[in-house]
Amino acid sequence: MVVVLDLRKEEVSRLGPRVLVVTDTERLAAGQQSLQEVLSSRLVRSVLVVALGPEPRLPPALNGESRRVLWVGDPCGILWNADTGEAAHGPETSSEAILIDLLSQPEVFDQVVGELGEIPYGTASPGWRIVAGRIDPEVLAQAFTDVADRFAGPPQQDPGLFGSPLATALPVLSGSADLPADLLDALVPDGRMDRLYRQARDRLDRAGRALDDLGYFSTAPVRAAVADEVIAAGRALAEFRDAVVRLFAEVDQGDEDAPAVLAANGVKFATPAGMGHAEIVAELHADVDSALAERRSLMRLVSRLRALADQSAPIGSAAFVPGCGRRCPDELLNELHAPAEFPRGLVNRFVLWRRSRDWWRQQLSLGPARTALDELRSLLERVAASEWTLGQARMHTSDAARTIAATLAEICAQVSATLYDWSSAEAGQAAAAEALDEEVTVRLRDRGGQLREVITGDLLDAVTGWLEPGWPALEHGDYRDARTGLERRVDETLRQYRYHLVHRGVQEKPDFGTADAGRQELVDAVWRQSQQVVRALQAPPGGQMLQLCGDRDLSLLLRQAYAVRFAPRAVRGQGNPPGVVWTRSGQYAGTLRLVPLRPGTVEENWSGDGA
Repeated sequence: MVVVLDLRKEEVSRLGPRVLVVTDTERLAAGQQSLQEVLSSRLVRSVLVVALGPEPRLPPALNGESRRVLWVGDPCGILWNADTGEAAHGPETSSEAILIDLLSQPEVFDQVVGELGEIPYGTASPGWRIVAGRIDPEVLAQAFTDVADRFAGPPQQDPGLFGSPLATALPVLSGSADLPADLLDALVPDGRMDRLYRQARDRLDRAGRALDDLGYFSTAPVRAAVADEVIAAGRALAEFRDAVVRLFAEVDQGDEDAPAVLAANGVKFATPAGMGHAEIVAELHADVDSALAERRSLMRLVSRLRALADQSAPIGSAAFVPGCGRRCPDELLNELHAPAEFPRGLVNRFVLWRRSRDWWRQQLSLGPARTALDELRSLLERVAASEWTLGQARMHTSDAARTIAATLAEICAQVSATLYDWSSAEAGQAAAAEALDEEVTVRLRDRGGQLREVITGDLLDAVTGWLEPGWPALEHGDYRDARTGLERRVDETLRQYRYHLVHRGVQEKPDFGTADAGRQELVDAVWRQSQQVVRALQAPPGGQMLQLCGDRDLSLLLRQAYAVRFAPRAVRGQGNPPGVVWTRSGQYAGTLRLVPLRPGTVEENWSGDGA
C-alpha cells in the first residue's frame, strides 16, 4: 500500500513503508519539518515526492542520495518528442490526479523509486503514453442500476428442492422424500400403544374366526356369541382410537415432559443420526453456497428458503386429531357396539343361509374395522416420526431457513440501495481524461452486459463471506446472533469493492472473489485486443509523449529518458515487451517516461534555507 500525504492539505497523520508526498514547490520550504518527520521515521522504507510548480526548488530535507523527486512544472503538460525536440500544445486539463493515482500503485511506485536512484540528483520530469482502462461513467452507472435491479427484485418462485446428492436430512424434513422405514417403526414392542393395537387386532381376528366357524346348524346362542365377539372388538378398537387421540391432543414435541409421556405410552422418541442441528445447518450451508456459486438469483433463493421453512415447520400432532375420526368414524364404532342380528326365517334352505351369513358379515363391518385399525396405527407412526421424533429437527430447519432468508433479503436491500447511490454518483462523472488514450474505455462501452455479469458475480461471492460468521450461530440455534454485525460487514465490503473498481478495475478479481465470473472473457475482448495498449507498452522513451511541464521548462530537461512500463497483471500474456511492471490496478497500461534535469539545475535553484 502507498500512503499519500498531501502537504497542501494536511499535516503528517499516518505513515507506512511507502509514502508519496504531494506538494507544490512554493510550500516545500514550509514543509521542511514534515518532510524531515517522514524521512526519519522507522516506519518508512521509501519516499517519493511529487513537487508541482514552475521551479524545482528543494529544501535541505531532500538533499542527499535518498532524494526521489518528480518535478511537475505544469500538470496540464505539453506534447514533446525528446529525440527531436519537437513540441506541441497538450490538453488543457490537469493530469495531477492521474499521476497521483498511477504512483499510488505499489508496483509502479517501487519501480519509479528504483529508476530515480539511477538518475543524477534523483530528480526527473515525468511524462507518459498511457491507455486508460477506466469504464465510461455512463456505462458503469447503467451496470450498477441493472445489478441493483436484480438484487431489489421481488421474490420469485423457485420450484427447486433441497435435495442435492449429498443432502440426507433436508429432503426428509421438508417432505420432499419419504420418511425412512426405521423412523416409521415408532411403537416400542409390548409398550402400551403396541398392546392396545394388538388387543384390538386379536379381538377382530377372534370375531372373524367365530363368524367363519358359524355353521348351518348353529344355534341362536352361537350366533349371539359371535355378536359378543364383535362388540368386544369394537370396544378394543375404540380404546385404541381414543388413546391415539389423547396422545395427539396432549403431546407437543416442544414440551419438557414430552419424552416421558411418550415413553410411558410406548412411543419411541429420539433424534435419529444425521438429523442433528449441525448436520441440518451443514446441508443448508452447502446448498446455499452451491446456489451462489451457480450465480442463481438471490431473490429466488430467498423464496426457496421461505418455502423450505414453511414445508419443514411442524404443525403439531393436535392437527391430526380429526384424521383419527376420518379413519375410524363413530358410525363404524356404533355398528360394532350394536351389531345387526342374523336374519331370521331364511335358514330352511342352505343356499339362502349362505347368503344370509355373507349379508351378516357385511353388516358386522369387521373388514372396515380392521382397515381402520391399521390406518390408525399407520397415522400414529407417521405422526410420531414427523411431529415427535423429527419435531425438533423440523423446527430447527424451519427457523434456520427463515433466518437465512431474512438475512439474504436484508443483504439484497442494502446492496441494491448502495448500487443505486453508486449509479447516481457515476452519472455525474466526467469521461476519460484527454491526456490518455481511450481505446479500452471505448471497447468497454460495448461490453455492458459482460460488465454487469462480472459485478453480479463479484457481489454474489461477497454474499458467501457475509453469511459465513452466521453459520456457527445457526448450529447452536442462536438465530438472532446469526445476523449480528451483518450491516457493518456488508457496508465495509461494498466500500472496499467500490475502491477496487475505481483503482484496480473490473478485470482484477477482488480479494473476496472466488470465481472468474466471466472476467477473463472481458479482459480478452477489451485489453488483449487493443492495439493502443500494445503501442503504449512498446513506445520508445524518446518519442512523443505528454510531458508534465511547460514549454519554458523544456530547456531544463535533458534529451534522454528512462522508461517504466506497466500494465494490469490480468493482461499478462505473450507479445509483451520485457521489463513490464505488472500491477494489481486495472486502470492504466503504458509507459511512464522519466526525463532527468540538466546538471546544475536543481542546485542553481536550491539554497540551504529552501528559499
